[in-house]
Amino acid sequence: MISHFINEPDHWRARAEEARNLANQMNDPESKDAMLRIADDYERLANRAENRAAGRLPNWMKPKGTRQ
Repeated sequence: MISHFINEPDHWRARAEEARNLANQMNDPESKDAMLRIADDYERLANRAENRAAGRLPNWMKPKGTRQ
C-alpha cells in the first residue's frame, strides 16, 4: 500500500525546513516573510498529521461543550 504523505508529520516538517532555508537565502524582506509564513503553515500541517495519528480530533469536529 502506498503511504500518503498528507498523514506524515516528517514530510511536512521537512518542507518547513526547506522553506526556512530558502527564506534565509532571500534578500527581499517581503519574500522572506512570505516564505517564513509558508514554513509556519507546513509546521501546522505536521501538527495536524500528528493529531490525526494520535486519534485527536480538531476542535471544529468535537461536539459542542467539549471544545477547549
